[in-house]
Amino acid sequence: MDQLKIWILLCAFIILLVLFNKKQKKSAQIRDAYEELEGLASRTRRGRSTFNDIKRWERSLQRLEKYPKELNKLDYDIKLRQAFMVYLERHYPEDERLEQLQETAGYQKDILWSMKKDR
Repeated sequence: MDQLKIWILLCAFIILLVLFNKKQKKSAQIRDAYEELEGLASRTRRGRSTFNDIKRWERSLQRLEKYPKELNKLDYDIKLRQAFMVYLERHYPEDERLEQLQETAGYQKDILWSMKKDR
């Protein structure tokens, strides 16, 4: 009976380590995408963005879209979608995503209630 308890505890410990390891990897991905997008949004607002930034925008947005809660939180903190919209208007005015971003930027999502409200 004691051996069974030891094996159960060992298995539980291993499972906890695996879950903790996955959480750490996810956090690093989110953190990297956050830093990249904050820098890009800042550059766009200061008028220092370039045509070549589109690859960085798309890569970071794609990474963060896997975590919609984090994407919404970042959008609320730094108005990410609005910054990306300004970037596209400035450098790629013919981009098909622009119309959808303009519509989305017209509404702000309330984090507490998760309801959209007019600005």
